[in-house]
Amino acid sequence: MKKPIYLIADQTYLISDYKLVNYYLAIGSDKAAVIDTGMGYGPIIDDIKSLTDKPLVVLITHGHPDHCGGAYAFDEIFMHGADETFAKETYTNEFRSYYADSRVPERFPGKGNAEAIKATIPASTPPFTYTPLIDGQVFDLGDRKLETIHTPGHSDGSVCFLDRKNRLLFSGDTVNRSIIIFGEHEVNYQAIKTYQDSLQRLWEYEADFDYLVVGHDEPLLDKTIIQKYLAITKELLEHGAEGAYEERGIRKGWVYRYDSAELWYRCLS
Repeated sequence: MKKPIYLIADQTYLISDYKLVNYYLAIGSDKAAVIDTGMGYGPIIDDIKSLTDKPLVVLITHGHPDHCGGAYAFDEIFMHGADETFAKETYTNEFRSYYADSRVPERFPGKGNAEAIKATIPASTPPFTYTPLIDGQVFDLGDRKLETIHTPGHSDGSVCFLDRKNRLLFSGDTVNRSIIIFGEHEVNYQAIKTYQDSLQRLWEYEADFDYLVVGHDEPLLDKTIIQKYLAITKELLEHGAEGAYEERGIRKGWVYRYDSAELWYRCLS
């Protein structure tokens, strides 16, 4: 099976992990950054080397397995330390198999082939080691720099990477079309407030980027979606609004929608 690969901006490629999750290659004059690594399906390093022969650094937006699952293929890896425990607990071929079985029917009913995707899981996916990311850390690729912004909410160790030259913000799952704040039972208002604070911090950089480069589905979102998520968090935290309980595919929890944005909270998956 071939993974779809698209040029989405100057020297910037989307590699679609069989349409289940996105990861990216940002090429500079001296080095290239792999931003996330998908679930670990298929010949990851071969796809990257087909696009560049420059030295590679891997930058993980957060430690959920669909974003760090292919880290075994690389040497120089950076991830925020707050996500280490979860990343290592789910970094297994059993989870890679479960992910294909659970996500293909939900995201591509009648189209996807979970068995074919599972057949691409390597027999050996050794544990990866990483260097902890630091908020504000800058990765110099030569004529292009990526600045780390710590944005907890979706996970404690979520980060975004700002590419001022190309006016892009690689946002992982901090901001995309549908955000999950994990939790069960009572509403965790502190978790929503933490997420709101991260959104406000991102908006402080809005003069430096035009588009978000996101972790799932179509890769580019206009930056104004940040304002929509800020509106949702304000309704939940300040105006006493409540979402509605829904079960949609693998998701079971409360969801609040505003325009093209939706925030799931008290959500298990």
